[in-house]
Amino acid sequence: MKLSEVKSATYTRALIFGLPGSGKSTLAARLAKDHKLWWFSLDNDSDVLKKLPLEYQDNIEFIDLPDTASYPVASQTLLQAFKAGKGKICEHHGIFNCKLCVKPDSRNTSFDFTSFTSKDIAVIDTGSQLGRSILAHLTKDESVDYKPERDDWGALRKYTEYFASQFQGFRGNLIVICHAIEHVTTNSKGEVISSKLIPDFGSKGMAMTFGKTFSHVIFTEVKNKKHRAYSSSTAMNESLTKSRTDFRIEDLPEPDLSPIFQIVELSSGAEQAPVVATTAAVQQTPAPAPTPATTSLSYLQTLQQQKK
Repeated sequence: MKLSEVKSATYTRALIFGLPGSGKSTLAARLAKDHKLWWFSLDNDSDVLKKLPLEYQDNIEFIDLPDTASYPVASQTLLQAFKAGKGKICEHHGIFNCKLCVKPDSRNTSFDFTSFTSKDIAVIDTGSQLGRSILAHLTKDESVDYKPERDDWGALRKYTEYFASQFQGFRGNLIVICHAIEHVTTNSKGEVISSKLIPDFGSKGMAMTFGKTFSHVIFTEVKNKKHRAYSSSTAMNESLTKSRTDFRIEDLPEPDLSPIFQIVELSSGAEQAPVVATTAAVQQTPAPAPTPATTSLSYLQTLQQQKK
């Protein structure tokens, strides 16, 4: 097939990162005006969303994952959710297809990534907590003062590589929100050459490359008492930003993501056909050759068996 014959994707993947209070969640949540948001909350914080108008709130399916260092449920729940593509998450435990919450009166939130249309957006809030959840899961049998060893960091890298692969191959609208950390480059004498703000996800090595997973990387900050956002690769030297479609959010009167999350309709006026997720496509085709993602998952399963 010629490139000119390839249809443009009707979905996009965006990474939003910045310091606390810089407007990351609010920027994503405003899309609820016209979209259905599937909000996977790992930070035990719905206060920002509660400030939205009621009609916006009704367009947000809030999925609370009560993730802590002693109960790192988010890593396993999201691992299974993105692997399966659809299922249920119980409101009490935050567990994927929870066996304890199968009674009729149990409260579960059902989701189906394979039936996403351009109106649906999955939001992970935050990817930074997901990285911490993975490490907590890997060291859950250790004492609080345990210092992660080389094998732990290696397993963390495998987990985060798997998630990055799943995010990159997601056939629907996706937003991942992260906090910001500073990456410092030094010379052989230990002198600082440069520094740059990057998204906090897993190890620093992973954080440096996480941005390549997304079509847009957007940095948010508060400047001159106003919330600002930047997306073009030349917007600022101090932080990572990019847009594969040359989207310049910094040129808008107010930060707004709706230009890159457009609702696609058919000529008849009906909503587009559902976007088929990667997992559904795999079921209809022969088993693919091993990929970095599947290799990583096999490695993780081996590590878990060895620890047992």
